[in-house]
Amino acid sequence: MYKNHRMRAPLLAVIIGLLLATAGYGQEMEKGQVEAAGLAGIVAGIGTHGTIGGSIGAVVRDRIFAYGELSYIPGGGGGFQVPGFSAESSAKAINFNAGAHYLFSRNNSIVPYAGAGIGILRSTFSTSTTVGGVTTSGDFSNTDFYFNFGGGFRYSFNDRWGVRPELMVFAGSEVFVRIGAGVYYHFPR
Repeated sequence: MYKNHRMRAPLLAVIIGLLLATAGYGQEMEKGQVEAAGLAGIVAGIGTHGTIGGSIGAVVRDRIFAYGELSYIPGGGGGFQVPGFSAESSAKAINFNAGAHYLFSRNNSIVPYAGAGIGILRSTFSTSTTVGGVTTSGDFSNTDFYFNFGGGFRYSFNDRWGVRPELMVFAGSEVFVRIGAGVYYHFPR
């Protein structure tokens, strides 16, 4: 129950942002325009961890940008050792998402967007314990499907480069949020 209360404020902020953003009109972009982006951020709700990744996508219709994204979430690890005993553990997750952004009207160099998609989160946990020279180890993994939604804005430095801060909510077996930013590059047509 505590986790659900923690997620209400970010969820409410995303919903309000999406409602405000729908007052805009679509951004005129060229169909087929391709973009690659690198991203970094923080996830919260499944522990608090950093995340890095990248995406590639293209404008498939006026105002609709479709993308695929791959990110890595290092879960951390640690160990403990005393004579005759040692223990180590580590965790990580790989996240793949496919989705789309709806691009609203440009305001100078800023284009707000709302996005949604589906994805898979593959998490793994490894542990190893040694007692008196005998080692026991285990690897555990889990794959979950998630729906994600949120939004952000694109700020263009020029016709090729820009940044893309965003807030995304991921809902599946658990709910977590990602706050991050990406640097993007538009390929010449």
